[in-house]
Amino acid sequence: MFIVVVGGGGVGASIAEYFSKRGDRVVVIEKKRELCDRLVKSIDAVVYCGDVKSTRLLRDAEVEKADILFAVTGSDSVNLWVASVAKAKLGIPKVVVRVNQRENVEKARSAGADVVVCLEELAAERLIEAVVQPDYRFLLRREGFAVAAVRVPPDSKLVGASTSTLREKGLSVVAVLRGSTWLAGHEDHVFESDDEVVVAGPEEKVSKLIEEVFE
Repeated sequence: MFIVVVGGGGVGASIAEYFSKRGDRVVVIEKKRELCDRLVKSIDAVVYCGDVKSTRLLRDAEVEKADILFAVTGSDSVNLWVASVAKAKLGIPKVVVRVNQRENVEKARSAGADVVVCLEELAAERLIEAVVQPDYRFLLRREGFAVAAVRVPPDSKLVGASTSTLREKGLSVVAVLRGSTWLAGHEDHVFESDDEVVVAGPEEKVSKLIEEVFE
């Protein structure tokens, strides 16, 4: 997925680090130079240092292509503005907004936010949990090779397909976790909803499988 995080403070940095480590494409927009410098050194993300209200910055960052946008600056008014632009003008599918004051929760929803988290009540981790289930995660990525664990959604094309389908794509099935039971990957199994499949192979093919599973 393509994740945009507006605000590079403690909350924004935690969100960006989580998605970056998961293997997603992450862009962070932050106004303060010192925070930008810190983010560049600590997180595998593209950092744009500037005012989020700059049309040119939004265009350069390709924000309109985001799958999820987090508006998590320390200013409720800025986050509300970002939400309205992200949803009404850019058409971003999912917009998550942080607000500091309870009275701004409804304002954020009116601005177009799909998920509103009030930090008087919730911590940064709940912002992530609000939109993410453990759908997939890269366990290893090295020199063009990757190992990933992928959960099979109920509406996925994988439901009803067999493990041989993945082998035909040039992937190795390490194992299938069904509930509390591990099924050997070298055997033939038919995938069921919520199976967790551990696959290995060329990183390009693993990434393509993830795209197909969640398209």
